[in-house]
Amino acid sequence: MNNDNIFENLALENILEGLLLCDKNLNLKYINQEAQSLIGYSENQIKKMEFKNVFGEKIFDEIILCIKSQSPKILRDIFLIDKFSNEINVHIFINPTIFVSNKKTEFEYVLIQLFNLEGRNVLYKQNKFDDEEKIMSQLFHGLAHEIKNPLAGIKGAAQIINSNNVKKDEIIECSKIIESESERLSKLVNTFKYLQPSNKESFEIVDISEAIKDSIKICELDSKNKNISLSYETFTESLNIKANKELLKIVFINLIKNAYDSIHKEGSIIVRTKLNKKYKLNKKNFIIIEIIDNGKGISESDIKKLFKPFYTTKKSGQGIGLFISQKIINKFNGYIEAVCINKETIFTVYLPEN
Repeated sequence: MNNDNIFENLALENILEGLLLCDKNLNLKYINQEAQSLIGYSENQIKKMEFKNVFGEKIFDEIILCIKSQSPKILRDIFLIDKFSNEINVHIFINPTIFVSNKKTEFEYVLIQLFNLEGRNVLYKQNKFDDEEKIMSQLFHGLAHEIKNPLAGIKGAAQIINSNNVKKDEIIECSKIIESESERLSKLVNTFKYLQPSNKESFEIVDISEAIKDSIKICELDSKNKNISLSYETFTESLNIKANKELLKIVFINLIKNAYDSIHKEGSIIVRTKLNKKYKLNKKNFIIIEIIDNGKGISESDIKKLFKPFYTTKKSGQGIGLFISQKIINKFNGYIEAVCINKETIFTVYLPEN
């Protein structure tokens, strides 16, 4: 085996998603360690099994439909039954691979990706945050730098207004600069308020659905693009957590507005909530809130940096919204993660039920 193949295999074996590659007859050609761990069978055991018994009849039927249609599909919130009859909540991405040869389209392989949403990996992610002291130092240094920019704009505009022979239209323009930069400065200063330690005694019982519906109304009113559909789906009537409702709305508004920003002309955003009783977050059932958009997607390298302060993929933006959102959710003993599957971006908020 040459060095390229060695590094390729190492990469495939160490990614977080489960991967299976089968030929058109569903004979297994490759499976990585994560997929073997999720399914509960070794590569040799799977090769001796009927493929229907590997995933169960429901998932098997979906794979067959994808092969027949030769088009990819995402199965969301599927419960995979492993060797030991444990239910594991996963997204499954089925991607038939098409080759074009001699002007003929031929189906050769099907790639199956398993994205583990819960289980053992989910529980330890709650504490997988960057070193607090380092991040706060970086944040305050960045804020000090950012504050200098609007202050310079305000100072420059004021100097023009106070200069001799200033024209009326120049005064109007400078006034607009002072107003917009003051607003920008105010938003930056408010950042400190969101990062202050919260008094848990001030937390209240918050209905998640109410907070989401309020946030959706605000985002719909603010949006200038009416070709984007925004819908809310819930699988249970009442989901309550102990939190600060206004801070919670800041998070939902931030995530929904990010979804709007990722869609260029038209598309859809889905906000979905559900309760998970199988696994525990801080010894409680946990609530899952997903914000899904079909916009331009996010690269894997960007996803790793999304929650770092002052990192942004937007042309205009301060790069602190997602960082603050993560810190707010951490206050309520939860966390946020992001994944991009076939250009669908999914931000998932995990919060313990009250």
